Amino acid sequence: MASVPAHGIFLDNVAVPVGGRATAPVIDPSDGSVVGTVAQGTADDARAGMDSAARAQPRWEAIGSVARAKILLAAAERLRARSEELARLITREMGKVLYESRSEVAGAIDNLEYYPAFARTLAGEEVAGLPAGSSIRLLWVPRGVVIAITPWNFPAATVTRKIAPALIGGNTMVLKPSSATPLSSLLIAEALRDAGLPPGVLNVVPGPGGQMGPALIGHPAATTVSLTGSTASGVEVLRLAAPHVVKCLLELGGKAPVLVWKDADLDWAARATIWARYWNAGQACIAAERCYVERSIADAFTARVTALARAIRVGPGLRPGVDMGPLYARSARDAVAKDVAEAVEEGARAVVGGAVPPDGPLAKGAFYPPTVLAEVGEGNVAAREEIFGPVLPLLTYDDWDEAIRRANSSRYGLSSYVFTRDVALAEKAIHELKFGETYVNRVGPETPQGYHAGFRESGLGGEGTAWGVRDYLQLKTVYVDWKEPHSADYFLPYPD
Repeated sequence: MASVPAHGIFLDNVAVPVGGRATAPVIDPSDGSVVGTVAQGTADDARAGMDSAARAQPRWEAIGSVARAKILLAAAERLRARSEELARLITREMGKVLYESRSEVAGAIDNLEYYPAFARTLAGEEVAGLPAGSSIRLLWVPRGVVIAITPWNFPAATVTRKIAPALIGGNTMVLKPSSATPLSSLLIAEALRDAGLPPGVLNVVPGPGGQMGPALIGHPAATTVSLTGSTASGVEVLRLAAPHVVKCLLELGGKAPVLVWKDADLDWAARATIWARYWNAGQACIAAERCYVERSIADAFTARVTALARAIRVGPGLRPGVDMGPLYARSARDAVAKDVAEAVEEGARAVVGGAVPPDGPLAKGAFYPPTVLAEVGEGNVAAREEIFGPVLPLLTYDDWDEAIRRANSSRYGLSSYVFTRDVALAEKAIHELKFGETYVNRVGPETPQGYHAGFRESGLGGEGTAWGVRDYLQLKTVYVDWKEPHSADYFLPYPD
């Protein structure tokens, strides 16, 4: 397969050539081959992108939300026409199987079709009961220039989940995609341009985060930064944003618990847990990171998940008949291998997988096999720390209160899963699990009709629903007095 040509930055609707900029290869993690090369944007490029977005914002706001919605809907159609191209590009950039890439592209298009509905429905309010001639109005207005910093694990869906609500609200955006998966972001920007997006409304500046972040967030036009990434990255964004009082929307790490009660449909719970753990090779913030199983059914449940895990077909994402591709990079594979080795040293037992392929075709890529860890203690690293890969730790418990307490013990609070036929136990978990999302007898992925947000160290703000749109807006209060002659009993000079 031919390599993608070298790409520069995307500024003012123009694909700027690489020029004298440094470049970096985009690597196919299935075999280490080069997919293409991308310019490494500089701090000056970041500032140019912010300047462009600041110039474009007033006119973009002025055209109104309905006109903005039409452009986003047209972009959805443009992206649909290139959906197979984008799906194959995602698989080559980050490794996920083509079935999952196609599903992600459908989700990316869905975002561009979902958020335009708010063009006609978002409304402020007017305070009632005031004296005649007076009014107090609360208006939703754009925040201005938004910075989006996106990850490699969902390089299309996450990008449009930030672009669509920000742009429908009248903001402009500078996008800094992951250095591992920038090509898909550039393709999406082209689709938006071809749909009629005015120059400067969306600029894409690939490059190293350590260099780009300070230049973007420190720019005078920056009002908001939306990051999906690790908790460590979120803390760094907060540090950069604090001196400039830039609003932060952060979707960060997760350690999603799965609670399986003894009355659950075990076949369904096992299948759902397997998908929630090994989907995207385990590289998802909402992935099933620890599975708590009631002790009396532990053996039966373990037998089911181990059989299902062994049946997962691993290989290059473009190969037919493959269920799970490689991790996005060899460094990620090595990190997972290190975590598993530490978990085993601490007493866990790998009943499936547990080692990097020593030889054969999979050894050439960033592959790590589906792994199930049994006999995992609560203090084990596999139960405590986020493992961004295909590793399922199994833990046992004796009563529902214990399961909820242990699930809540994590510093993360993004997603959680419950499997039971007992409505009372399910409702108890819904109210007592301290997570932004709880799925009962089902798993994800999340949809834009839900507010995707984390508690604790899993983030600030959220995405989806009208609340997700409002996160990119600010409320302005307007006080008006049309009465004449004007009078006020509290002005100077004060009465005796």
